[in-house]
Amino acid sequence: MRTLAVLFTATLLLAGTASAATTPTATKWNVRSYGFSIILPAKWYAVPRTTAAVQKMIALLKKQKKTALANEFSFYVTAAGKSQLKSFVFQAFYDISPSTDPISPQVAVDVVNGKYTTADLTLAGNTFAKQLASEHKDAKISVPKRIKLPEGPAQFITGTIPVGSGLSDGFELYLLAHKGKLYVLKFDIDATVLSQATVLRSIAENVRWL
Repeated sequence: MRTLAVLFTATLLLAGTASAATTPTATKWNVRSYGFSIILPAKWYAVPRTTAAVQKMIALLKKQKKTALANEFSFYVTAAGKSQLKSFVFQAFYDISPSTDPISPQVAVDVVNGKYTTADLTLAGNTFAKQLASEHKDAKISVPKRIKLPEGPAQFITGTIPVGSGLSDGFELYLLAHKGKLYVLKFDIDATVLSQATVLRSIAENVRWL
């Protein structure tokens, strides 16, 4: 766990000094088909949205001798990973190598069609919080609260969920309404470093509507 904490602290420092760097430390991803963009700090990698594209990425990384990173992408060709490719419109993860922590920092975005407005965020937040609490024994879920992001009001939930072997997943969930759709941004990380992970809020704050 200590290795991940050290690596993640380094990422926080990079995120804070990006504007002064001489080389790019962040990448903007435009997800035009779902109307938003997101900026990822250095060492965060977006996941292609099809199994074939992921396999192509893995092959390229292996050719480049980036075996550890290729192995991280390999999760998305497992049954669980393929299911996530279908469930979310965007995913990215932080390359934690050489750490072997099984809970790597990641972000996933889902978009729910409907007629959502800001007025629906409180109910949506309460529904998500109750569902998480009911699905995960011993989970610690915060009371949803309203926060302000640059692109508008959001409902925010955080907490920890035990995943076995003494490990817990720490998460942050942001709900936003835009043009009738509900945008769900979920971040996951080892719960032991959740309190240090200010970069998660930074990524959420850099989501923009297209």
